Amino acid sequence: MLLIVLSGILIFVVHRSGLADLLLHLQHLQTFIRQSGSAGAALYILLFVVAAICFMPGSLLVIAGGVIFGPLYGTLLSLIAATLAGSVSFLLARALGREMLMRTFGHTAAFQAIEQGIDRNGLDFLLFTRLIPLFPWNIQNFAYGLTAIRFWPFTLVSALTTFPGLLIYTLMADDLATHGITRLFFLKLCVAGALLFALVQTAKVWARRRGLGVTGPWQ
Repeated sequence: MLLIVLSGILIFVVHRSGLADLLLHLQHLQTFIRQSGSAGAALYILLFVVAAICFMPGSLLVIAGGVIFGPLYGTLLSLIAATLAGSVSFLLARALGREMLMRTFGHTAAFQAIEQGIDRNGLDFLLFTRLIPLFPWNIQNFAYGLTAIRFWPFTLVSALTTFPGLLIYTLMADDLATHGITRLFFLKLCVAGALLFALVQTAKVWARRRGLGVTGPWQ
């Protein structure tokens, strides 16, 4: 009950303090992190965790990381932040307890599909859903905390499968901030899109060969 109350307080504070507005506006986010000086990197990671727990999109944070910290350091920070955010959400779901969360979210199609997929296919299903966005990333973090999957395999697979997307987003954000919209930028954007598309299609083919039995509009 204490964890439930604390989670509720966190969500309330995020919205009342203006953090929600900050996390949803790229310009405000960039200014806030830059003004934090040497604590900017730590603050960036903390904001990523808060956004994940509150089911807020982290895409703006990834873009801001590329613009503020550059392509290499930005990718590293985003990977650390996303991995930590996913792990915290996973552990929070475990700590809150399966029964309580199943009463609240168990009826949703996303939770039911993930639970059934893990029961039948284990890590194969985790790898597939991390590579292909069948369900929102934030929901997956909590949902997998309700399954029997172990913490470290979940964390490792999540980090490995999140890396390609984070790298491309960060590189594109840094290039756009440095050189603006140019023909070369559009060419790089097309190449990045083609690479992500190829990765998704490869994951689909692999899933079919493994017989994951996932059906839906993504196929």
